[in-house]
Amino acid sequence: MPETMRRTALFDAHRALGAKLVPFGGFEMPVSYTSILREHAAVRHAAGLFDLSHMAQFDLRGSEVGPWAESLTVNLVANMKPGQARYNIFTNERGGAHDDVIFYRLDAERWLLVVNAANAEKMTNVILTSAERYVRETNARSGLVDGLGISGRHGERALIAIQGPKSVEILSGFVDAELAAMKYYSCIETCVRGVAAVVARTGYTGEDGFEIFCDSEYATNLWDALLAEGQPAGLLPAGLGARDVLRLEAGMPLYGHELTEEITPLQAGLGWAVKFAKPAFTGRAALEAQQAAGTFARIAGLILDGKVPARSGYPVFAGGARVGEVRSGSTAPSLDNRNIATALVAPGAAEPGTRVDVEIRGALHGATVVPLPFYKRPK
Repeated sequence: MPETMRRTALFDAHRALGAKLVPFGGFEMPVSYTSILREHAAVRHAAGLFDLSHMAQFDLRGSEVGPWAESLTVNLVANMKPGQARYNIFTNERGGAHDDVIFYRLDAERWLLVVNAANAEKMTNVILTSAERYVRETNARSGLVDGLGISGRHGERALIAIQGPKSVEILSGFVDAELAAMKYYSCIETCVRGVAAVVARTGYTGEDGFEIFCDSEYATNLWDALLAEGQPAGLLPAGLGARDVLRLEAGMPLYGHELTEEITPLQAGLGWAVKFAKPAFTGRAALEAQQAAGTFARIAGLILDGKVPARSGYPVFAGGARVGEVRSGSTAPSLDNRNIATALVAPGAAEPGTRVDVEIRGALHGATVVPLPFYKRPK
């Protein structure tokens, strides 16, 4: 393991549970504890507990947070109400994605922003550089003191997620709030087992669940208590391996795969998040031109015919011509272990029902284009 790898506050807890640790986003993170399949099943049928403390967090404050963020992202920010969380994407001038993120509005003046761990350094530069420019251009006071204040908290604060149909049942006894009354993509400042925390009804698995932000010093006690309380209901610790399969089944993008500096939100099937009517934002002209042309390659779902899995980078063919490449692929336990994939393909090959071939180790394997997501949780 490289000496430069960082460790979250839960590292010793992971090691005590026998986790297989791998480098991810600059941290030593658990890829699995027992098996990916077992952890996947826990999330789909009971609940799984994830350490997401490697994600980069930023505290935002001031009256200018909304207007500043609006100028950089495709979705609306300034109209968020306290207690709301919202998915968003920072874009470059070409319309490609710097990162996909979540904004949490805590009150009129305070926000929390969470970005992907692998993009922490890049996003810190984007955020701070743009904030300094925004302050200069609006003649605000220097130092980001009044109208726009930003503090990076990467690695300083814990983030624990509980995901699965029994999440409310397991977590309710720990939280001084009515969890069942919380709406999807909402957040609240409360106490969790007596510790001040932000609790959000958000997640990345396709299941109901919550994410808990608290100071790192309390993370281990909270993690251990949740596991002890939740294990009779089927709660298991879950690693990055299960998380990746879960999010793929749910059709959720992974940065570096379905979204990149070159792959735009429109191509990723995230056009619902792009609000062209909002004030000017970075990349809007490029996205408007892309939408008007309509000829862009786009992410499509594939279900393969056979038992051979597709992997990122494998070529995709239709009618004998190469039309794109696989971006993510896995066996899907929620779909009777069929092999699924996302692929960035030409528009003519993206229509559901289209037959394509994926080249896997020199041989062509048939697949059918299907709508995303592959899996939707029962209502």
